[in-house]
Amino acid sequence: MKIAIVGAGFTGLSASFELLKKGHEVFIFEKDSGPGGLAVGFRIKEWGWSLEKHYHHWFSNDYEVVNLAREINYKILKKRPKTSVYVDNKIYQLDSPINVLTFPKLSFVDRIKMAGTIGFLRINPFWKPLEKIKTDEFLLTTMGKNAYKKIWEPQLKNKFGDFAKDISLAWFWARIKKRTPNLMYPYGGFLSFAESLVKECKKKGGKFFFNTKVEEIRGGDKSVKIKYKMVNGKPALPAGRSSMINFDKVIVTLPSFSFIKITPDLPKEYKDKLLSLKGLGAINLVLRLKNQFLKDGTYWLSICDQESPITAIVEHTNFMDKKNYNNEHIIYLGNYLPFDHTYMKMDKDELLKIYDPFLKKINPNYQLSIINSQLFKVPFAQPIIPVNYSRIVPPFETPLKNIYLANIQQVYPWDRGTNYAVELGQKVAELIIKES
Repeated sequence: MKIAIVGAGFTGLSASFELLKKGHEVFIFEKDSGPGGLAVGFRIKEWGWSLEKHYHHWFSNDYEVVNLAREINYKILKKRPKTSVYVDNKIYQLDSPINVLTFPKLSFVDRIKMAGTIGFLRINPFWKPLEKIKTDEFLLTTMGKNAYKKIWEPQLKNKFGDFAKDISLAWFWARIKKRTPNLMYPYGGFLSFAESLVKECKKKGGKFFFNTKVEEIRGGDKSVKIKYKMVNGKPALPAGRSSMINFDKVIVTLPSFSFIKITPDLPKEYKDKLLSLKGLGAINLVLRLKNQFLKDGTYWLSICDQESPITAIVEHTNFMDKKNYNNEHIIYLGNYLPFDHTYMKMDKDELLKIYDPFLKKINPNYQLSIINSQLFKVPFAQPIIPVNYSRIVPPFETPLKNIYLANIQQVYPWDRGTNYAVELGQKVAELIIKES
């Protein structure tokens, strides 16, 4: 079959890889200049490795993406970085049962309650009964007011904002169940890994068209028409300003709102259902520093302060060796926000001015060591998972014959990430292979 895939993120790449292995003819359209999607990376001349625009890592039990890396003989690094929380203007390591049981900001009874709740969620294999329960209500009941107010409520509100009280316990269960002390990272960065996947797909006959925007998809009984045009550079196919090509099947891996824009024949009821699914965008200010920012060696710092303008501070070079980045220290200042939030309209200097008073609480002299900064924004990065989300998860099949949708709103109960992007691509490819 002749199959088109719209989007060269890890869902599109893994779907392409599986379909090509089965002998199908695969065309991949990507409006950006390179692969990776939400895990897209960038390179600085002085660096040996690329860096993600938005922080990424794998857990040691992210089997789908790890197995894919091994299948193409791609090197993976494993390390145990330090994870901490920022509470009452101080950093506390909180990434093991011992850390929980000795956490000084809670009474012994509260520590036992918190450890017991986390332990229950970790050993419980059943998520389905949990999806009808709200996270905030469950944690407040099981951990008690002190632990909830001190640790968990600030994180929920910082991450989900106005949606904090709507989040299903199934989402929180997945976060606890999945987390491992050891983390993994592709050698050279996610961009290098994505580029290696592109090479492997090309070896099998895959045809990639970067800087190519799909403008319209029209379904039919026997084929699907894709209208596309180049965004930058020379035309990928012999065509004029825009062109049309027919395919047997099309997989779209874009966010739902983008899928709706380019597929005008979708019925209104289906479009309304997709648009009813909520999500947040992501904004990351990346600082390149001469000196270490989190001097205790913390990689991931969750901010348990509802007045903070930042959700998380991630010092990438407390995880991966700074020698790969010309001995620079790199930190992400991350937020999940609605696409129309004020921060989303700011440039990097405006945003740093807002962040600065909070950052100085942690490292008063950090500004003296700034080399440069980059600001990255995406309009959709974190689905909102309300109670009973399984009832509204859209299927791969759409109302239009031979057109399939595969994006992060279909990752459930697990949280979004490259591992589940890979799994999503494999699943939709398997569905098409069975139908062929």
